[in-house]
Amino acid sequence: MIVWFDAVTSKEALLFDAIANELEKEGHEVSFTCRDYDYIVSLFDLLQRDVRILGKHGGGTLYGKLMAGNERISLLANYVNKLDKKPNYHISFACPESTRVAFGLSIPIISINDSPHAKAVAKLTIPFAKHLVYSSCISKEKWLSKGALENQLQPYDGIDEVAWLRDYEPDEAVIENLGLSKTDRFIVARPEESSAAYMLDKGMAGQTNLDVIFDELFPLYDGKAVVFPRYKSQEEMMLKKYKDNIIIPPKAVDTLSLYFYSDLCITGGATMAREAAAIGTPSISYYPHPLDVLEYISSIGIPLYNEYKLEDAIARTIELINSSRDKGAIQEKTSKIIKSLESPVEKIMSLI
Repeated sequence: MIVWFDAVTSKEALLFDAIANELEKEGHEVSFTCRDYDYIVSLFDLLQRDVRILGKHGGGTLYGKLMAGNERISLLANYVNKLDKKPNYHISFACPESTRVAFGLSIPIISINDSPHAKAVAKLTIPFAKHLVYSSCISKEKWLSKGALENQLQPYDGIDEVAWLRDYEPDEAVIENLGLSKTDRFIVARPEESSAAYMLDKGMAGQTNLDVIFDELFPLYDGKAVVFPRYKSQEEMMLKKYKDNIIIPPKAVDTLSLYFYSDLCITGGATMAREAAAIGTPSISYYPHPLDVLEYISSIGIPLYNEYKLEDAIARTIELINSSRDKGAIQEKTSKIIKSLESPVEKIMSLI
């Protein structure tokens, strides 16, 4: 069979690569598309995957998102229509544009989703999907309220990160390429997704609150921060304000190795906090509302701290950088927890 993947965030490149590896072992063909956004393209390069870049992010306005989405639907439709063979399945992480194209061209859809809080995206993708794959820590009622039907629901008992973490080994060369060594102190940081549709009511499109935390951190911390901005405006502000205190990688790197050697990961989103915590590095998400998967990860003993107010995130940051702990023991304990969880790859392979 031929399976077409479409990635719109960096996390998806990692997840889809893990699924594709299993499909290829069984003799299936895969193809990848993505949009030009964030570190996605360079991450596919890092994974040594060919990818067709179609479309871009719509920015921080609803009109911009609408027009970019419309353009991307056209680009994706033309791409798929010109393929020698029509894909047998389409897999995306709840991408409205590629989901619409697959449905329009009668390609069965497997939609992966862990974000019932992104209501518009859910309503624009779930009705078209043959299968909705999600972590069982999210109640099915949340999906049913977004238009899902019982026969679409395909829960699995784990988290996405299991797909690419079980056999991971850290590489010290990754931090050396950034001018660091494993004896240096540093944290990994990621601003919030301030231009996402579900964040536009905050009035912070393209901006970040990460600097509020850094203002309190750097006077007390003798290390650096490796920062992964989402937007050019975030990058420019951070470089101007913090200069040599921060390192901004010019392209995608093996972030798992960064987490492994770092003191802490802090993000205004979810993905990096989830990944870092899942290899045993204490992590803070300052996303302003509870998210099902983050709450679940915290509850099973993985070192993820959900702080919904900036002042709480600052206090937790200072506490964690000043604490003495047996990092190896935490990583070993976390590894055992991760190995006990189900991977979404197993669920998707069983469906295909």
